[in-house]
Amino acid sequence: MKVAVISHSCVVAVNQHLFIALSRIPGIEAVELLIPSNWRNEYNGADQKPTTLSEIDFPIRQHPVWKPGNVSLHYYKSLPIAAWRDFRPDVLYVAQEPWSLAHLQAVGLSYALGVPLVFHTNQNIRKRYPPPFSWFEKLAYRRASFALAYSEEARQVLLAKGLRCPSAVIPYPVELSAFYPDATARAELRASLGIAENELVIGYMGHFVVDKGLDTLVRAVARLKAERKANDLPVRVLMVGAGPEQENLQKLAAENELTEHFLWTGLVPHARAGDYMRCMDVFALPSITLPNWKEQFGRVVIEAMACKVPVVGSDSGQIPFLIKETGGGLIFPERDDAALARSLQEVMRDPTKRVTLGEAGCSSVGERYRTEAVASRLHEVFGELLLYKQATRSPQEAEGIA
Repeated sequence: MKVAVISHSCVVAVNQHLFIALSRIPGIEAVELLIPSNWRNEYNGADQKPTTLSEIDFPIRQHPVWKPGNVSLHYYKSLPIAAWRDFRPDVLYVAQEPWSLAHLQAVGLSYALGVPLVFHTNQNIRKRYPPPFSWFEKLAYRRASFALAYSEEARQVLLAKGLRCPSAVIPYPVELSAFYPDATARAELRASLGIAENELVIGYMGHFVVDKGLDTLVRAVARLKAERKANDLPVRVLMVGAGPEQENLQKLAAENELTEHFLWTGLVPHARAGDYMRCMDVFALPSITLPNWKEQFGRVVIEAMACKVPVVGSDSGQIPFLIKETGGGLIFPERDDAALARSLQEVMRDPTKRVTLGEAGCSSVGERYRTEAVASRLHEVFGELLLYKQATRSPQEAEGIA
């Protein structure tokens, strides 16, 4: 089986692990990957050149795009039609939303190559897009031979919108060579960041935007501080990332006399994300649901758990499903800073509970979400699709006449 892949997220090297794992599965003859040669970082808008993992042993075709950094509107200036005609893939897999311009190009490419198309979606709210994007979405549904969703909620949206082809849930993977527990590395980085040995670290990693509910976290920490005199709980909050809400969050922290408790690292390289995760005693994800958005997956949840860090997450979107499935954390009602403070305190004051939750999450994530397990499921879907296509071909097609 030969697989051609289109994925803008693979401009970041860590996301290429999935396709390395796929390429090494028996039965996969070859993989080729198309990514943008120019991109912009979603957090700060800076130009971002693609990076490639040293383990890559298959072609990564880098083509320039219009609107780099815009997930829905980026558009390849050229496509590898001739090269992929020579490659002769059996499946075209596009990790783009079905209403996006890049996916529209994939539809045309699947026609040109005469291969079945598989797409992957994150959208877990039933949205109505204006023309022409609603037309692109309908065309994507008609052309797709198989649809994948990162969560069951997202798959149900596909069905509610009239998807007719087979569908399945395949989640994001976590790369265990990047996210794993390491006590020595943890101690070294904590020391370099000025975190004392006795301090308990609440952490967050990601985009500082309204929908992440980070003001709830600041208010919850204010509650912890108010109770600190009674329980002597030394707390630091490690904020890893960047985004438009940072100034507002820092102002809110100052208003609550929390400035000294918050440590803002700015953006860190993807290759070092695991190092910063390991510095945390508990990871907080207080996302909130908005009319046009709710937490779609929460990839940082499984990354934290892979590092044996327990997670306290809100009940927005996919977060409670991940926590319940893995047993790696606690859930609180979104926007409820008092409930978040209680959950954080419950985890931080009980070392045994921290260890128990951390080990449960790490074990479950290693089994369900490791890169190799997700790649294996992708391979199964592609195999099912090709068997179905073979079974439904006409005799003339089977003989190569039509």
